[in-house]
Formats: sequence, C-alpha cells, structure tokens
Amino acid sequence: MTLGLKRGTVALYPHETAWETQAAHTVCILKEILGDAAADIQHVGSTSIRAIKAKPIVDIAVAAYDFADVLKKKDALLEKGFYLRPSTLGDSQLLFACGSYYTGEGDLQTHFIHVVKKDSMDWRNYLNFRDYMNAFPAAAKRYEALKERLVAENPVDPGRERYTAGKHAFIQSILRRATVWSFLGENVHIEIDRPVGYVHKKETYALTYPLNYGYIPNVFGGDGEELDVYLPGEKKPLREADCRIIGAVHRKNDTEDKLIAAPEGKEFTTEEMENAVRFQEQWYETAVIPAWEKERFDALYES
Repeated sequence: MTLGLKRGTVALYPHETAWETQAAHTVCILKEILGDAAADIQHVGSTSIRAIKAKPIVDIAVAAYDFADVLKKKDALLEKGFYLRPSTLGDSQLLFACGSYYTGEGDLQTHFIHVVKKDSMDWRNYLNFRDYMNAFPAAAKRYEALKERLVAENPVDPGRERYTAGKHAFIQSILRRATVWSFLGENVHIEIDRPVGYVHKKETYALTYPLNYGYIPNVFGGDGEELDVYLPGEKKPLREADCRIIGAVHRKNDTEDKLIAAPEGKEFTTEEMENAVRFQEQWYETAVIPAWEKERFDALYES
C-alpha cells in the first residue's frame, strides 16, 4: 500500500482498496478512544472516492457533539499517534494529523482527522462530496483531471496552498449541487417564512406568493443562506411543514439552487412543478430536476 506524502509535495496515485481498509482501521481506533464524544466517524476525501487518483493521505471526518469533549481525549489520541494541529478553518474544526513528520522519525503525512460539529454543514459537506463523486463517475473524472493539472503545475507546494486553492471553485460547485441532490426523495421539516399570500415588495414591483415557501433550518445553499424550499399543494398559509422533497430547481444563472416539496399524499409531474415555481423562477434560467431522476442528476444539472 502507498500511504503518506512528504510535507509540501503533491502527488497522485491510482485508488487502492487498501486505503479503505486503512481508513476502516483508523475509524475503529478513533471510536474506541472518543466513545460517546463522537456521534459518527467516516472515511472522506479523495481516498474514499473509488474512481479517481488521490494523494495517499487518508482523511477521516468525526462528527462531535462538543469539541471540549474531544479535547479531553487529546492525550489518549496522542498515544495512538494523532497529533493536534492548528486548523485553517478556525473555530469550526479541530484537526489531528498522523505520520512520521509529526513523530520526528521522518517526513511523511499519512492521515488527517477533521473534527466538526454534528449536523453542521461541514459534516454534511464531507459526506455529500464523497457520496456525489462516487455516485457520478463523470463528475469524479472532471475532478481528477483538475487535480492532475494542478499537480503538474505545483509539484512542490509548501503547505499545498496553491493546490488547495486551485480546487476550491470546483469543490464549491460540486457541494452546491450535492446539497440539493442529497435531499431528493427525503422527508424533511421546513420552516415557512413566506406563506401563501405573502407579498415580497421590491423597488419596481411586488411579488405575491401563490404557495408556501420556506427553508430547511441549518442547511445552507450556494448563496450562503438557508436552503429554500417551494411547497405547492397546500392552499392555506403555513408556518412549518413536514414534507417530501420531490424535485430540485437548478438556477443556471444564479448562485443558488432550490428544492420543491410535496405535502403527504400529494404527487406532481415535472410540468406541474415547473408551473408551480414559475411565478418566481421566470426571472432565471431554470431547470427542474425531479426526484425520480436522481440517478441522472449530474448529467441533467450539466445540460
């Protein structure tokens, strides 16, 4: 198994199933140490994406209830070779690392352990990116091609800053679509801030909402705001609703996408969904992707 890279260098290797075995072993060790401090621990990052080359460094994400409880385990983690490191993401993440570079016995980095808050967007993003890449090999290959170009341009890259920065826009674009994709067919609870009859006033016009329109709390879309949801099929104004996501609204000329939900027992065709959201989507270049096309989502999103 190829595992580890010299700090400050960038190189890609074909996927090895041994990385998955090594990740599973690492997850077991972390579960034993962290116990109830971790709600979940999973293999993420490029070594978890089967169709592409990757840096031979295993990334693990930990969903923590409270960072303080994880830090109480710092000495136990250190005994097993997990070194607490400064995080470039500030207070939103704890970072631990493994490898001979940290023990002083060599110059290799082998593992990064990203500790984030349970149910945070950081946690969702780690899982959504991995799952989207594995679900859509064509998207994964686009990512691989970008990484290969960046490696060729930056074979020596202290801190891997240029390599990481070069991937940022692509990763953000995938996370935008992966977020809405992950909800297709799922049951959700939404808060409604623009109920039926709500009038949204702008400088040149006023828009009256013919349906309930809300958002999924604590889930953020491409514009950095909570992810919006259209809820057709209910004539009375609501303040909240439990519903099923039946479609995604992809805005090709905007920074955000939206979801379409149905009340329990209601069904809508693609055309009915398009008609329901046209009152607002008419101002954008929009494509509605129904939940039953989830397996073709990437191709439809790209078209």
